[in-house]
Amino acid sequence: MMDPDETQETANDTPDAARSDHAVLESGPTPEVGWSLDKGVTRENNEDSLAAVTLNQASETASQTIGVYAVADGMGGHEAGEVASKLAVRTVVRELMQNVAEADKDMPEPYQQWLERAVALANRVVRKKAHQENTNMGTTLVMAVVVGNDVHIANVGDSRAYLISPTQLRQITHDQSLVQSLVDKGEITPEQAANNPNRSMLTQAVGSQDDVTVDLFNETLENGESLLLCSDGLWDTLGDEEIIDIVRKADTPHAACQALVDACNVKGAQDNIAAVLVRPASGSQT
Repeated sequence: MMDPDETQETANDTPDAARSDHAVLESGPTPEVGWSLDKGVTRENNEDSLAAVTLNQASETASQTIGVYAVADGMGGHEAGEVASKLAVRTVVRELMQNVAEADKDMPEPYQQWLERAVALANRVVRKKAHQENTNMGTTLVMAVVVGNDVHIANVGDSRAYLISPTQLRQITHDQSLVQSLVDKGEITPEQAANNPNRSMLTQAVGSQDDVTVDLFNETLENGESLLLCSDGLWDTLGDEEIIDIVRKADTPHAACQALVDACNVKGAQDNIAAVLVRPASGSQT
């Protein structure tokens, strides 16, 4: 996990730009971002990790701001889940930052390919660490690359990505879990899934097997919408209307994330809680 004080980073692929005789380009509108991480009221340690990185990318002719965000919920033996989630988050963020920095500006950026490759690399890194430690470990991983109002999302496991408007919450990701597969088959209802004792069992996780299936999504943030990435400690504790109400009333994304965590703990959160909330900058509509 990146320390929150270190998560706002800048990458500039033209380091001599500030010394150029040409007019200096202003960076693109920067999204508002907040995050919060908490172990909950019953857990002794925190196996969730997150990252929120802003890249200001510039050349002599153009500039843009790219956000890279990730949430992971680890699992395994003693401290193994914490190690897995940290490794996964660090690996995917570093890989994506490198892809962005080395991109050919004359070609459209293949964000979904980058996301898929980053998750595959994280899977190999976590599996290697598990082999070295002679233990089982794995982690969920939901991540997003935000360019203006375009959102590119990758997901493994049951951490989630939502788009939230003042009146509606829309789940973008589809849980890779046992109970969700039963719901998909019509064998149980969503209401039954919420109380199923096996609801935490995953069908996919980063580091749990040699190959991992990654779900990919493309979305557009409309006026007034926010992107929320969170672990199941949040969505399994709060209802949709509670989440919408908290996000709508909060003055900033950071205040929203802290309020979401506080609400979970008031309700006796049985799991760790991680949340990243992104609001596109005004003027960034495409």
